[in-house]
Amino acid sequence: MIGGFSFAANHSRDAAARSAAQAAGSMARDVRSQVDVLKSEVERLLMISEALWTLLKEQHGYSDEVLVERIRAIDMKDGRLDGRVASTAPATCPNCGRTLSRQRPVCMYCGADGGQDPFAR
Repeated sequence: MIGGFSFAANHSRDAAARSAAQAAGSMARDVRSQVDVLKSEVERLLMISEALWTLLKEQHGYSDEVLVERIRAIDMKDGRLDGRVASTAPATCPNCGRTLSRQRPVCMYCGADGGQDPFAR
């Protein structure tokens, strides 16, 4: 009987391992798909940014140096030149003064419009 118990335990462990491997494979495919979507979005945003910058240069005479200077100024808002936008402190409700959620455009305490900055992070 001990041999049968051992076989059943091993079989159960193997089945659990196969199930875990299948779940991990499925998760990896999902993540790969999400990465592909994000890559496409980044490419689309880069194309839009380049088009906008080209229009500004052609129609208003801005130079690449002006853009680089502005990028540096934005980057340095947090005191570090690191290629990242400084995160801002959470906004407060103009009506009740409580901290607003970044995910909600309306104060969850009093219902007032948060009037959040579209560029806030």
